[in-house]
Amino acid sequence: MNRLITILIFFLSFNLLATELVDKKRVINVGTIHSVALDSNQSISIYLPENYEIGKDKFPVMYIIDGDKYFLHSIAYQKTLTWKSKSPSFIVVGINIEKNRRRELLGKKSQKFIDIFQNKIINYVDKNYRTNNKRMYFGWEKAGGFALDLLSKRPKLIDAYFLASSTHFTKKRINSVKSQLQSKTAIAEFFYYTLGDVESWSLESHEKLSKVFTNTSKVGFEWKFDLSSSDDHYTTPLNTLNKGLTSYFNDYAPIRFYSIKEFEDFGGIYALKEHYQKRGEHYQISTNIHSETKHYLLNQAINEDNFSFFSMLVLEFDGFIEDQNYSTGFIMKIGQFYSDNEAIKEAIFLYKSELIKNPESQQVIDELFRITDKHQ
Repeated sequence: MNRLITILIFFLSFNLLATELVDKKRVINVGTIHSVALDSNQSISIYLPENYEIGKDKFPVMYIIDGDKYFLHSIAYQKTLTWKSKSPSFIVVGINIEKNRRRELLGKKSQKFIDIFQNKIINYVDKNYRTNNKRMYFGWEKAGGFALDLLSKRPKLIDAYFLASSTHFTKKRINSVKSQLQSKTAIAEFFYYTLGDVESWSLESHEKLSKVFTNTSKVGFEWKFDLSSSDDHYTTPLNTLNKGLTSYFNDYAPIRFYSIKEFEDFGGIYALKEHYQKRGEHYQISTNIHSETKHYLLNQAINEDNFSFFSMLVLEFDGFIEDQNYSTGFIMKIGQFYSDNEAIKEAIFLYKSELIKNPESQQVIDELFRITDKHQ
């Protein structure tokens, strides 16, 4: 089974050979995308998450400008967090612009590059891979300035922007964004941009953009500007993707309540269902309450010795306990909780259900015989 080779967490080599660090079955070298209008060649690399091959799910896409340098950053992010459901899986597309064309394509000819980006790159990815309608964009330096053109001229093409140490936040570009925000046209939902405080040459333009966002609010549009005292022009990309994605995916991780009171203050079961309904619709995944949330609520009820709350959860999460591959120790914990509260039938049913899955579990067999004999 093809596995992603361990990604170098310390990013020892972000260069044109970056694709060699990952399994070639997971990185598809699309080759050259040619634009007749620009007479220019750009290459893209595509990363497919591990669970892409095992189902028919559709995935969000992160488009990385200067993929030769930053392609692996967002891959490492999701590889670190998806296994604990802290981040959704997403496809990563690295766009490698030729160095001698970068300034022109992201500047004077940005309109033509927008056309390439939408009509050549995005259309290619959407046509050939299982993508949903969520798109993210990362850009550093000039690619950050280009993002303002993209936002104002294609306001719904990208859902979330992550910009690091941007340059060329020009007056014209900022005014175009302002006009777009003032219009009735739908726009992106998230905009996160960073700057090192040593980058004094860009601070004024960043503050002007922040002022526009502050004074021209739009429903559904969230933004944040982070000025870092620990980053410079070349280190901001790491924190931009880490903090930016964490902020954007803040409602993705399963909720865990550390007390029944915290759960009740949240709004109880109704609010919990509403949260997961919105989460599912936003990420185009299941709208059911996450199994981790169910587990921790049940466990919290036992820890607080609140049997009525526990019973309510068991009814609400019908069949959940029996369907889980719980350890014998946790099954015994639940069974004991039932017994302590004189719910003998429930305890017997639990143990019998466990023995269907694990017929040789002597601990469960002994406990089932014990409580059956005691209550005959």
